[in-house]
Amino acid sequence: MNYRNDIDISEIEKRKKLADHYYDNFRKYYKDKNCSKASEFLWGSFNALGYAVGLIYGKKLSDHGKLVNFIKEVAEAYNDEEISTGLAAAQRIHANFFHDFMNEFTFEDDRKRTEKMLEKLANILEAKIKEKFR
Repeated sequence: MNYRNDIDISEIEKRKKLADHYYDNFRKYYKDKNCSKASEFLWGSFNALGYAVGLIYGKKLSDHGKLVNFIKEVAEAYNDEEISTGLAAAQRIHANFFHDFMNEFTFEDDRKRTEKMLEKLANILEAKIKEKFR
């Protein structure tokens, strides 16, 4: 995967900040055991972070399908199964916000996988920012 030279770092930083904001809200609702609302914010954090990673590669991931397909490409490019399983978990988390179907065990498993994927994406983004801008 190649990244572009004409990248707007301010937009990437804005998306990173938004991902952090959503993640903080996720933690609040997770602590309160409101899994449906926590799901919304965990997905929002993933969406904003995934968008930021996309920007570093010159892609604007303007819809669900583009984001999912791009993260699949990232998982393949990095040969990282945890990103793939995290993506599947994040999609179930996203559905849980709408349908509130997860029991505690299922939510916990998918939450952990999603958070691991978020950590990996954040590390990829940070490495690419350092490589490009510092």
